Amino acid sequence: MVIEGIIPALLTPFDSSGRIDEAMLRRLVRYQIDAGATGFFVCGSAGEGVYMSPDERRRVVSLVSSESAGQAAVIAHVGAMSTQEAALLAREARDAGAHAVASMPPLVFKQPWPAIIEHIRAIAEASELPTYYYHIPVISHVDVTVDQIAEMADRVPGLVGLKFTSPDLYLLWGVLDRPKRKLETLYGCDQQLVQGLMTGARGGIGSTYNYQMENVVALHRAYQQGNLAEAMKWQGAVNRVIDVLMKHGANRGTEKAMMTLRGYDVGPPRRPTPPFPAENLDALRRDMELVGLV
Repeated sequence: MVIEGIIPALLTPFDSSGRIDEAMLRRLVRYQIDAGATGFFVCGSAGEGVYMSPDERRRVVSLVSSESAGQAAVIAHVGAMSTQEAALLAREARDAGAHAVASMPPLVFKQPWPAIIEHIRAIAEASELPTYYYHIPVISHVDVTVDQIAEMADRVPGLVGLKFTSPDLYLLWGVLDRPKRKLETLYGCDQQLVQGLMTGARGGIGSTYNYQMENVVALHRAYQQGNLAEAMKWQGAVNRVIDVLMKHGANRGTEKAMMTLRGYDVGPPRRPTPPFPAENLDALRRDMELVGLV
């Protein structure tokens, strides 16, 4: 299965008691599919996976898989502090219906590259699913070279590609060009999706897709039709939404408030992330109106 197109890094809805809001999660999945999503990236940084228990993560994968019902691919992020836990999450994601798994390097403590390769290999072997290395140095603090990715591709047969969340397009080009075994890449920098596609990415994964699917789908459609000027026009629309996010604090609390103002009450983020200040909601709504979101 080739996973490509527009893939929201799905927000996880929580109710007022902090439990997963299963009804809202299903509604959110349905909205994204109807808007043009071709897949879902679940339990990643946008989905607050690291703040959830293994049982909760498995449940989210199961709910998204059942609601999408073959209409969209499901990539489960299984990153964890230990290889043992990540491998367990990978097996459970497979059993819950995921089509692929992904993981950033082991969390918290930076490990040498050979240990990271073994971590990813254990995940791939445990899941028996296509596996993506999640390159997000702003969170993992792990920078990579093309040679290192080529080494991982050689040593991890289950590795099919990367979720590449870095503005370094030269590195992206090298990753796509040099390894002996071709790797698929899904680009994770929403603010320059067109450039990622031009470099060779098969699609995009982004948190801001949640509340601006219409913009992102229009961008991707224009790009696929070869209309670069139109695609760049939509990239501008995407970036104006990102400007609103940055103005009001680029964190999960703000993103969840933006989703709620679009009519999908996804609740507060998990602590320690603070909720969006209630006294700032009117200002956020006004700025969202200016960019056509509400």
